Amino acid sequence: GKLIVAKSEEETNELDKLMKLGMEKNIEGLKFLEKGEVMKLEPNVRVEKAIYVPSTGIIEPTDLMYYFYSRAIKNRAIIAKETEVRSIKKTDNGYELSGTSVGEKFTIQAKTVINSAGLYSDKIAEMIGLNLDKLGYRIQYFKVDYFRVSGEPPVKMLIYPVPDNAGLGIHLTPDLTGSVKLGPNAYYVNNIDYKVESSEKEFRESVSKFIHSIIKYEINVDSSGIRPKLQGPGEPFRDFVIKHETDNDLFGFINLIGIESPGLTAAPAIGKYVREIYENEIKK
Repeated sequence: GKLIVAKSEEETNELDKLMKLGMEKNIEGLKFLEKGEVMKLEPNVRVEKAIYVPSTGIIEPTDLMYYFYSRAIKNRAIIAKETEVRSIKKTDNGYELSGTSVGEKFTIQAKTVINSAGLYSDKIAEMIGLNLDKLGYRIQYFKVDYFRVSGEPPVKMLIYPVPDNAGLGIHLTPDLTGSVKLGPNAYYVNNIDYKVESSEKEFRESVSKFIHSIIKYEINVDSSGIRPKLQGPGEPFRDFVIKHETDNDLFGFINLIGIESPGLTAAPAIGKYVREIYENEIKK
């Protein structure tokens, strides 16, 4: 389960909006909890109000990746590691892709191309001639840093603050070992690197707003990541792009651009959606 917590009256108004959205999306079991009810579930959490989301769970990302990999191999997919696409050309029969693989040049022909290149998905789209700025496809690098709590975890459930436009804020996430991760502290960057740049002080101050006892716990640097956002600093939220580019005269070219953090747990649904595009619009 998960608690989305509000520390002030202003934030409780945001909770009302989230609850309405959750009900519209038919999320089962949602309910408001008052201060005392929250403390019964999580004694260390001090807030005014919360939304309880009983259906939320956790996964181990590495295990999920290995599962997808093994199923792909079982289904006779070819996984080409250490491979970089450097050019894509439209041909009479589809597309010609060229690049290097394990240091060797290659060229292949494809009737269908699915661009799910993550942080490089805008560059792949640009190779085929799409205008990134006109279409709003240019990726903004959004770096996220994480710390981890040492020793006995302060919470059992996922604890999320009210989200802002940039992201979900620093939250507490138990993993399958029972350890609790704090994060992310998020900020825009111009280049890709994975050094944690946030300070322990920033994490403690943010979490202490709803877990005062965090000061008693030892926290250490854990990891960082970079998300491919479509909106820049101060811009309104933009959702994933999942689009068959027929209106740009690119039949058989499907773009998946700006798929950031929720894309991991949404991956099966995204895959199903892309398959439906392929079967209904391309294969037939």
